[in-house]
Amino acid sequence: MTWIRTIGLAALLLAGPAQAQDTAKSADGRYTVSVVPNGEGDENGTGAQALVLYSTKGSTQRRLLISKWNGDYARNLAGLSHPLFSLDGGYVYFSSTDASPNSGYVHQFDLKLNVIKAVCPGWALRVIRTGPYRGYLLVQTHRYWDRPEGGSYNPVFLTHPSGKKLKMIPGSDNDEGELAIDPWLAKMNWRAW
Repeated sequence: MTWIRTIGLAALLLAGPAQAQDTAKSADGRYTVSVVPNGEGDENGTGAQALVLYSTKGSTQRRLLISKWNGDYARNLAGLSHPLFSLDGGYVYFSSTDASPNSGYVHQFDLKLNVIKAVCPGWALRVIRTGPYRGYLLVQTHRYWDRPEGGSYNPVFLTHPSGKKLKMIPGSDNDEGELAIDPWLAKMNWRAW
């Protein structure tokens, strides 16, 4: 019976607050941040989602933002996904997008100042936790081949928190670029999540 109760509790915990769509835990384990449904919203997604910070030591929560569409990708805050904490827990990175595959954008929410900053085009996948690039982001973008037959690919870049892309992850220059992350991290003996 204990085992069944444990599974039920685990399922409840995994479901997370308000049926979270994407959730991340801070490095110190004191907080989680989640993208949660916030109602129907309009046709562009304004009002449909919220980014919410939760304390793991009680029922305290703080709504960081409600989704708001904008035609400028750097200012678009709709289609929220991929929340991640910075290493020091002072920032939350998250991605936004609309219908276009090129519309993804990474944003940074400053938890002390309540300020949102556009970081760079793409989707934040992970934060580097060890090695010389500790605190840097792994950001995936959608690009088009510059060749007669055309086509597109989704490379992953090692990216400074300011948005400057340092280098493409080797082997990520294909449709499923994110699959190159784990082998590259293992080769470098680094960790990221």
